[in-house]
Amino acid sequence: MPLYIEIARTLEAVSREERRDDKAQIVASLLKGLPPEMLRPTVRLLSGRLWPPWESREMGIGPEILRAALEELSGQSITPETKLTDMGDLAEMLVLKRPQQTLTTSTMDALQVYDSLRQISAQKGRGSLFRKKSFLKGLFLNARPIEAKYIARTVLGRTMVGLGPSSMSAAIGLTFSVDEALVKRAYALLPDFGMVALNALRGEIMEVGLAPPNPVRPMIFGREKRAGDAIERAGTAAFVVRYGGLRVQVHKFNDQVFIYSSQLRDLTPSLQDLAEEVMRIKGNFVLEGEFLLVREGRILPQSEMVGRINLKGRPRDAAIPSLSASDLLYLDGEALVDKSYSERRRLLSRTLKDVAGKPLCSKVFLAEELVSDEQKKAKELLKRSLDRGFRGLLLRDLGGPYAPGSTSRWDVVISQMPDS
Repeated sequence: MPLYIEIARTLEAVSREERRDDKAQIVASLLKGLPPEMLRPTVRLLSGRLWPPWESREMGIGPEILRAALEELSGQSITPETKLTDMGDLAEMLVLKRPQQTLTTSTMDALQVYDSLRQISAQKGRGSLFRKKSFLKGLFLNARPIEAKYIARTVLGRTMVGLGPSSMSAAIGLTFSVDEALVKRAYALLPDFGMVALNALRGEIMEVGLAPPNPVRPMIFGREKRAGDAIERAGTAAFVVRYGGLRVQVHKFNDQVFIYSSQLRDLTPSLQDLAEEVMRIKGNFVLEGEFLLVREGRILPQSEMVGRINLKGRPRDAAIPSLSASDLLYLDGEALVDKSYSERRRLLSRTLKDVAGKPLCSKVFLAEELVSDEQKKAKELLKRSLDRGFRGLLLRDLGGPYAPGSTSRWDVVISQMPDS
């Protein structure tokens, strides 16, 4: 079983390198010698993400609690000046300065650290803060200074070594002799490098696909600075109204509904009233759109939408949660991301036909769309949308696929009127 010190030293070595390929090579050197059961925990510890982003977990520990645990363990007070120090560096320093008799050779294996950190996130209810600190102090008590550094950073959700998705994809590709492009594709469809690495180990990287209710990374839309140019060169295209809500991905699968943010956070517990409306739609599907709060036909600011999401329980105000649906990624067992936008939109319209109502007057509706090659009509729709306080238009290539996790080569945001 690998020791956690190996992961900490790997992270430290990665932090000293500038080139992505050098970082990837260091990580691959560690991953190649791992037993299969340790692959997912190790990859997650390296990336600093101990569970998928859609899993309903939170570490529940901020810098103040971390400092308190370190002070109690070390018996040293942290001065106001020291508070400005990176928490990883602070943990390393305080563990280094512990009384000599407490400094023993680390015997913490990586799985022990992984499980302990996940147990911290599982503590709920009365006395949970005390239990979280107890787990933390237990880890720091047995940690070497460099281990304490990366435990502290992992608790706060950032290892700070420059090991992002590109470097991690390259490392997994090197480890298992898999084309990096295939790893990136798998991560876009299954955004958890721990699971992606397991699929690479099993030789199943090509089999990774869109699998609800796990969300996929959303496609990134380009931004067009010269709106007139975008409209002029579009030819026949779809122009879809952007209402100014929060981008969401909605899954209905096996009679359950899941609503995810653009960061893949599970919003379903906060949007149960909207989920109940989505449940009325027939079939299993994954659609993309905007979450809106509407009051008397007016869209509320995004700050109020975020506030609604952060509320616990069913809110009692008069604002109506609504879903503006604009794209369809999956339908009844078939992934649609490689199909053309026009085909996806046709299937979306058919899927919502029994539920969707008039925009801003019902809980679920199709985003207004204009398909045209006439620049005048596109500019009129853009002006009408902006005059109503919306965010402009999405220009969609009718033949374009949906590219999870990548910047679209075809589709752009138009958020201002072209110069006259």
